[in-house]
Amino acid sequence: MDRPRQFLACLLLAATAAVAAQDVQPLQPIRDAAISALQVDASAQAMVAPGLRLPACRQPLTASASSPTVADVRCPDSPGWRLFVPLRLGAMAQPARAAEENPALAVMVKRGDPVVLRASLGGTEVRMGGKALGQARAGGILNVENDSSHRIIRGRLAADGTVEVVN
Repeated sequence: MDRPRQFLACLLLAATAAVAAQDVQPLQPIRDAAISALQVDASAQAMVAPGLRLPACRQPLTASASSPTVADVRCPDSPGWRLFVPLRLGAMAQPARAAEENPALAVMVKRGDPVVLRASLGGTEVRMGGKALGQARAGGILNVENDSSHRIIRGRLAADGTVEVVN
């Protein structure tokens, strides 16, 4: 390839990279939406992987509490995207609705509540959305319907509000 063609190829590659970088969703609005949805104080940290690359959302993000410490953040664009964002609560941070209750009783799910299923094997962890088919407090066992496969999965409600799959 001669010099002018090499130069044009490099220029085209740089322009493509610049356009691609503009179409990536900034992570801070995702973190802000998650913290706002759970109504916790400023010491909470939304756990979003720094290398996450999602398409830029052209509409305002929507977020709702999926559990006491997990927010469901969505981009309403078509096709859009959905992300479950766990929050690490600081020593002073408590979910607003649980702060008035006994902390030992704060984590409870009821039938129909959205939950996050968590399965671990070795160093790999998978999280997926689900719906509680019963009620439980932290440490209790309940059945959950997986949102994507509609299979019934048995799990233990963890203190962070997720449901850990049990065999």
